[in-house]
Amino acid sequence: MNWAQVVRALILFVLLSPFAQAGQITLSVDDISSPAFHAKAISATLDGPDFSHFEARIGELSLRDRTWRKVRLTCVKTQWNNGVIRCDQGELDLGEKLPVRFVYQQQSKTLALTLDFPRGETWQLSAQWDKPGWNVRVEARNGQVARLAGFLPQGGIRPTAGTWSGSISLDGGHTGVGNVTVDAVFKELAFADTSGLHAGEKIAGGVRCDASRREGGWIWRGEVDWKSGEAFWQPLYFADGRHRFAGQGSLEADWLRLSQGSLRLAGVGEAQLSGAWDRAGRGLTDFDLKAAGLDVAGLYPTLLKPFLEKTAFAKLQAKGGADLAWRYRDGVTTDFDLSLRAAEFVDEDQRFALHGVNAHIPWSNKEERQAELSLQSGEVLRLALGETRVPLTMRGWQFGAPDFSVPLLDGRLNIDGFTASRNDGDWQWRFSGGLAPVSMERFSAALKLPLMQGTLAGIIPAVSYVGGNLKVDGALLFKVFDGTAVVKDLSLHEPFGRVPRLSATLDMRNLDLDLLTSAFSFGNMQGRIDVSVAGLELSDWRPVQFDAKVASSPGNYPKKISQKAVQSISSLGGVGAAAAIQRSFLSFFEQFGYERIGLSCALRNGVCLMDGVEPAPHGYVIVKGGGIPAISVIGYNHQVSWDELLERLKRVTQKNVKPVIQ
Repeated sequence: MNWAQVVRALILFVLLSPFAQAGQITLSVDDISSPAFHAKAISATLDGPDFSHFEARIGELSLRDRTWRKVRLTCVKTQWNNGVIRCDQGELDLGEKLPVRFVYQQQSKTLALTLDFPRGETWQLSAQWDKPGWNVRVEARNGQVARLAGFLPQGGIRPTAGTWSGSISLDGGHTGVGNVTVDAVFKELAFADTSGLHAGEKIAGGVRCDASRREGGWIWRGEVDWKSGEAFWQPLYFADGRHRFAGQGSLEADWLRLSQGSLRLAGVGEAQLSGAWDRAGRGLTDFDLKAAGLDVAGLYPTLLKPFLEKTAFAKLQAKGGADLAWRYRDGVTTDFDLSLRAAEFVDEDQRFALHGVNAHIPWSNKEERQAELSLQSGEVLRLALGETRVPLTMRGWQFGAPDFSVPLLDGRLNIDGFTASRNDGDWQWRFSGGLAPVSMERFSAALKLPLMQGTLAGIIPAVSYVGGNLKVDGALLFKVFDGTAVVKDLSLHEPFGRVPRLSATLDMRNLDLDLLTSAFSFGNMQGRIDVSVAGLELSDWRPVQFDAKVASSPGNYPKKISQKAVQSISSLGGVGAAAAIQRSFLSFFEQFGYERIGLSCALRNGVCLMDGVEPAPHGYVIVKGGGIPAISVIGYNHQVSWDELLERLKRVTQKNVKPVIQ
């Protein structure tokens, strides 16, 4: 039996009631089915002296995914008058007993039913049916949103708290629902899904939507005004509300389409949207976005930062303006056009900063396009960058730039033959170049090191980046402290990650000790030294292991060392280190001769295994005396904590060590 037949039976039931002789009238129906609900084991009874007592029972009632059993509606004082049935004191038992009022009018074929819940919560159901069609309208005042959970699809978002006021209206005919209209306001709304990846709290706002059935699907139009509250939609988090969406489109068997939409995000800007969602494949297939005048200060924390958490760009202060256009077809980005105006990006950990960034990047996955990026100023690891312009040629995921240079302090970093590509989701790039002379004074001041003299210059061979690993193919050659420095086997894993890891071999030859020690409060030394560091490994720029050795360079040259330098070297050896300075006439000399200098450190597990030029009783020789007057420095600690060694070095280079003459 369908719902129309039941209505006719109920009308007959009411009309025959005045002629009942047995004091009771009973109507029974086995089953009712419709597109909206399903009911089983239905019965209705009128009894009492004037048939004022009405009772209806439903063994099982289902609306979408919600099912109630042993439903009962009773009215102790039913009024019958000219085809109108009224109940002002009824009770509906849905597992929870609720006060109910209803009025049925036979002539207009309308039913109005009101449910009164505690704390001012009221639900009203009104229905009207006739041969052309029917209408059902639900209105609520302070309605508990959780009561709607059973009418939503399983496995999706479920409301858990909050209230709503407004209306839901359904119109239809014998073929089912033909039109749906929703006009509602929400307060303190909360929702979540079983995975915990989507949730909301204390949301307030309004929803307006209407949908009409057409051949092959539905046409819809709606708007959402999110005024306040917070929501998490992995990985995005929206804290304050004040967002708005309005759009229209269609809903078909396997497709949800947005033909025209507008999204306004507070603090970011407004974008025009359109697209299509494959409901069967549960994926976005087509999408278009256009936005002008976006605020980068809001765009970065709201939409970009959540996707950059594991990169070097996870903690930025950003500002500036941006325009964006994105075209996505058949699951692939076909066009992406980004413009930046007077943008600024500053790393909160002070690793880098970019100021006055302007860019136009009109990317296409098929056509060759020309992009241009410019920078007014910036810094990387406190090294100042000057005004830079980079023209870029793009063909799909193939990028190339002609030779360009970046002003670095008072010199230049020259980049030659830069190319980049993206394959299977991974980026690869390559370039070579050189470093034009940079003043060591400017370099040391920028890095807050003791003032050093000379210049820094070098050749950069091929540098490549593949699979998250940056590698130098060949040797980096620099001129420093009137000597040479060669870096080989340089590899940097995840350079843009949160914990970069570096490995390399360093070989420095013929460094001028006078230039080197004059840069530090270490005391004066004259001579030449070689420095080698093999198996160097850094994690997050902190040494993990290496084998380092400092030794006098071969050749004939003056070899002098001051008393202060002797004391500084002795301090590096820790307690027990001793300098062979006697209380005799040697204490009156400011400088001493030496034959050789040597000190090594093998770092393992945070401990430096130390050695010197040659063994000594219970220790090792760091400075071997030679000439007149001569001096020797002996160290006795073979194992020193790396952190402790750094602390000693810090003390001796900050003028905290006073020479002690014995």
